[in-house]
Amino acid sequence: MRNPIPAVGLLMLMILPVLSPAADPGFPLVQSLVSFPFGEDDPRLEPGQVAASFTLSGGNVFMVSAENAGEHDFETLEAVLALRIGISRTLTLEVYSRWSGIYGGWMDGMIEGFHDAFGLPDNRRPMYSRDRVMYAFRDLFEHRRSMGVTGPFTVSLTADLARRRYFGMGGRLALQASPAGMPGLLSERPALIAGMWLRWQRGSRALGISGDVGFFKTPEWLEGIDITPRIIMARAWFRLGWFRTRIAWRSSPYRSGDVSDAGLQILLGFRIFRGIEFRIQEDLAPFHTTPDIRFGIRLRLDELARRLNLE
Repeated sequence: MRNPIPAVGLLMLMILPVLSPAADPGFPLVQSLVSFPFGEDDPRLEPGQVAASFTLSGGNVFMVSAENAGEHDFETLEAVLALRIGISRTLTLEVYSRWSGIYGGWMDGMIEGFHDAFGLPDNRRPMYSRDRVMYAFRDLFEHRRSMGVTGPFTVSLTADLARRRYFGMGGRLALQASPAGMPGLLSERPALIAGMWLRWQRGSRALGISGDVGFFKTPEWLEGIDITPRIIMARAWFRLGWFRTRIAWRSSPYRSGDVSDAGLQILLGFRIFRGIEFRIQEDLAPFHTTPDIRFGIRLRLDELARRLNLE
C-alpha cells in the first residue's frame, strides 16, 4: 500500500492553514530574549472601547548546528492573551500575557513525508528519533523533556501619529518583563520595545509595513556568549477581505554560528467567520532560526461576544 503520509500532510497544509501570533517568530532561542506579540492589523479603538484576543499556536522546530553548537528538535506550543483599551482618540493601552512550552509533538512524520513527496531536502531529519524533545545550546543548557514557562508580560502604549482618509501612521513603546527565567525559554531580565507602522486601507483592502526593535539585557544563562543586545522585526502585509498574507524578517542577536542567521517567514491565512482567524506560517532559507512550519488559531473575543449577543 502506498504510504499515505505525504498525501495526508499535503491535505492538512491545504485545508488547515492556521494562525501564528501576529509577529513572534516562534524560535525559542531568539524569542526567549524579546517577544513581539503585537497585531499588525488590529483595529483602532475609540476612547473607552475594549478589545481582547486569544491566540494559540504550535510549530515544529528542527535545526542541528553545523558547528555542533546545539541541537533543536522539538515542537512549540504558545498561548497569548491580549487586552487592548482605547485611552483617547489617538492612544491605546495594550497588555499581553504569554505562556509557552516545548514538547515532543506529532508533526515529524507529516513533515518528512511532505519533503519526500516533493523532493525537498530532509536536513538530516531521519537521523533523529521522531516526536521527541532535544533542545541544547553549547554547554549552557540541555532540555530532554516537555516543559513550559509563564511570561513574558508586555505593557504597550500605541499612538496614532498621523491619519488621513486612507492612510495611517503610528508608533509603539512597550516594556516587557518576566516573573522568572528559564534557560532557552525565557529571560529573567526586562526588555524595551519601540516600533512604528504605516498602513493603507480602502474598503476590504489593506496593506502596510511595520517594524519593531527590542532592546534587552543578556540573561544570566547566556553569559559569555557574544550577543548584540537588540532584535529587529520587520513586516510587510496585505489583506483582501478575509484573506491575508505577510512576509516577516527578523534579525538574530547571536553574532556567530548558525543561530546568527536572520529569520524569514511567509504567512498565508483567512477568517472562516468574524472573530476566528486561521493561518499557516512557513519559514524560508536559510531555515536556521525559524520553525519549519507553524500552526495556530486566533480568537477575537470581543467580536465573538458581540456575535453571540446579536444571535
